Amino acid sequence: PVEDDQPIVFFDVEVFPNLFLVNWKLAGEGNPVVRMINPKPSDIEGLLKYNLVGFNNRSYDNHMLYARLLGYSEEQLYELSQKIINEKKGSKSVKFGEAFNVSYTDIYDFAAKKQSLKKWEIELGIHHQELGLPWDQPVPKDQWIKVAEYCDNDVLATEAVFNHLKGDFT
Repeated sequence: PVEDDQPIVFFDVEVFPNLFLVNWKLAGEGNPVVRMINPKPSDIEGLLKYNLVGFNNRSYDNHMLYARLLGYSEEQLYELSQKIINEKKGSKSVKFGEAFNVSYTDIYDFAAKKQSLKKWEIELGIHHQELGLPWDQPVPKDQWIKVAEYCDNDVLATEAVFNHLKGDFT
């Protein structure tokens, strides 16, 4: 639920069969990115008190947060992720109705120009990073920091795109 007096937080999630990452940062230059690696439902509950802003999050990330809040395991989150990614138009949705509104806004929803976050990174000349790991395989524990750094980059890019598109938002 959105609270006007709560700060804006930019966030992104990454889902693998053995790894659920939620990275976020308070709005504002210099604020650090916080990494939540396989967070507990109570960690997600704490995050939901902020006004969350993501990129294409209403279609994906919000549902991952909500499922974790309900106690889904990493394996169950991965299965849900695959179902959402492969969902066919017109088929019965696997998404949670309540999850659409856990965030304050979705940049993709309000952006007049519809393109991926990666395309925004290139257009705005901000750091663009590819992960180079298979999304359908467990991530070796010694690679978790690499995935977290990739997710950090998406959080920072989300904030930069939001700041660039403030006019579209207001």
